[in-house]
Amino acid sequence: MKKYNIRTHLGHKIKGFSANAVHTEGGDIASDLTLFMPGMTGPAWAENSGLPLSEGGFFQADAYCRVPEFKGIYAVGDGGSHPGPEWLPKQAHMADLQAQAAAKNLLAEQQGQEAQHQFKTELICIIDTLDKGVLVYRDSKRAMLMPKLRVFNWAKRLFEWLYLRPYRADK
Repeated sequence: MKKYNIRTHLGHKIKGFSANAVHTEGGDIASDLTLFMPGMTGPAWAENSGLPLSEGGFFQADAYCRVPEFKGIYAVGDGGSHPGPEWLPKQAHMADLQAQAAAKNLLAEQQGQEAQHQFKTELICIIDTLDKGVLVYRDSKRAMLMPKLRVFNWAKRLFEWLYLRPYRADK
């Protein structure tokens, strides 16, 4: 953002909006036009589930994907509120990693063993610009943004085809 002379105002919770500003805990941001998309919230039906929920209405889960105080109940994917870094993604890849850990832990639990599998926190995304793509990667040790290349567009299409292949009727 600095490269393009764009000021940022990061890490401050929004307090509200007015006709000419966004009000945050770190001060106000002047604005002629504000378009706001609120953060995600858990499913509406979760409130009646009897399971513990986060402040945002997601099912609480520990690092093993277990719902606290509910034996044999696991939360994965978008419905779960998992411990991790502030940037913990809600994307299919993260749900896959959580589901693998949850399945292994549930099987261990059924065999009288302790849960010992934690999910890897990882963001992998190819932003498709129709003719090229940009690869974004982040984990606990590194963050990378690869340049806009045609090969990433092809890679995304191939990955999607391979990923969905087991679910297609016309395999």
